[in-house]
Amino acid sequence: MIPLRHRNSLLKAAALFFISYFIILVIWIQVKEIYGTVLLSIISNVIGIFTHAAYIDVYREQDVFTVVFGSLKYRERAIPMSINAFTYNVPVTFAILSALLPFIKRKIRALLEVASFLVSIHIVYVVILEMLSFTIEANAILHAIIEYFFLFMHKIMTRSEPFIIGLYLWAIHVYRSSSDEIRKGMNMAHKSPKPPIAGFMP
Repeated sequence: MIPLRHRNSLLKAAALFFISYFIILVIWIQVKEIYGTVLLSIISNVIGIFTHAAYIDVYREQDVFTVVFGSLKYRERAIPMSINAFTYNVPVTFAILSALLPFIKRKIRALLEVASFLVSIHIVYVVILEMLSFTIEANAILHAIIEYFFLFMHKIMTRSEPFIIGLYLWAIHVYRSSSDEIRKGMNMAHKSPKPPIAGFMP
């Protein structure tokens, strides 16, 4: 049997997860296009500098963004990508954070860590996808390596984001924090002066 205190905590976390998921999903649908455009523009400018290809623009048609590069060496090339392909787990990830937030002491730190992790994964995904296009006509071995990393990001990392974040938040911010508090309380109990025994006053 699950203790009543733990059962109430689980029910509270589950309720927070489902409620926050639908709220975050509605918000994310409104902002994901802006996020995708800004992310692709910044990364594509950086990629253009390193590949000596001028970044031209990002065009959007429904949920597909097309990044266009142009140069004398590589000629104009268009790289289509779906923003949903690597950001579809964002609402679930933040819903997990919301469910665990009441049990986390450093809430702002946890929020910044989750946001940083997601943005980092998205940056790596876009960089690898764009570099994959630029290495098609270059070294075959390099292209094969980048293709492997892209498949790893696409099939494993983007799908396991919520589980990685949930495990990290629970292990670092919930379990370890509660263990530290218990250990601190035990140390304080050991250090507190013991009351004198009757008849043996110092």
